[in-house]
Amino acid sequence: MSGAAQPLAATPFAQRPGLRRTWLQMRRNHIGFVVCALGPILALFVLIRIYPIVETIRLSFYNYNITQRRNPFIGFTNYIRLFDDDPFRTALLNTIGFSVLSVIFTLALALAIAILLRSIEPAAPTFELLFYIPVVIPWVPAAVIWKWIYDPAYGALNYVLSGFGVPKLGWLQEPTLILYAIVVVSVWKLVGYFIVIYGVGLRGIPEELLEAASLDGATARQKLVYIVLPLLRPIILFTVVTCTIICFNVFAPVYVLTASSQGAPAYDFKVVVGEIYQNGFVFYHMGYAGAQCVVVLLFVMSLLIVQFLAFREK
Repeated sequence: MSGAAQPLAATPFAQRPGLRRTWLQMRRNHIGFVVCALGPILALFVLIRIYPIVETIRLSFYNYNITQRRNPFIGFTNYIRLFDDDPFRTALLNTIGFSVLSVIFTLALALAIAILLRSIEPAAPTFELLFYIPVVIPWVPAAVIWKWIYDPAYGALNYVLSGFGVPKLGWLQEPTLILYAIVVVSVWKLVGYFIVIYGVGLRGIPEELLEAASLDGATARQKLVYIVLPLLRPIILFTVVTCTIICFNVFAPVYVLTASSQGAPAYDFKVVVGEIYQNGFVFYHMGYAGAQCVVVLLFVMSLLIVQFLAFREK
């Protein structure tokens, strides 16, 4: 019996060359499949996303102008110039103010509506679809619609407010009103998307937890603060980060709403993307526009890091 063959399962893997060879072949086949499936997508991502970022950072160190043959290396001169650029500083402050107001009102309204829709669950998908309609409308036609609404002479908003004795206002001409007018457009456009996101998160909260809290005498506010919001922390982090990135990239509604005789001149309300566009594609100062892009990128990344730290699990 001592010369009997050992069971296959007791044979070490290294001493079973046939099985090991088969496993290596399967692994190579899997790697080859992954490379063939994801390779084109990754290559396209690098070409469309990564390469422009790297090239923008490189151009920010040059006095690059597409109308000139010589584009000398100037180091950090473009970045130093930003400290004395009042239009860029104004655009950055306007963008920060717009982003803060838009993020707060959009997410607060979306969460409130999502919680309200949860109480009428059978009809919630229908209302979510209605709220989502503005999301699929492109920015330009949406801004044109709101430009008509804000028209000081014939706009629907002034017509409705006149019924309450409010005088006609130039929503897009008054410097004190234009920021809030654009924020309203942004909230109207984005709130439907985040209602759907919060609705998914609320449906993932076990109903047993809320029923147990009700049996213990918890009020609606206590259930919101101690059950709903803590369980929605990952969803809230996602929405805050996403909404911040969207708002810092605002350009089309500002340009459409302000650039004509119906609105204020485009330079009366600056945003950073508009400044980058003007320097890069109007004045052809690509190097300086690249420096502005890098500064905005670093600012937004720092802000996102703060948000991740603020919403991390305790």
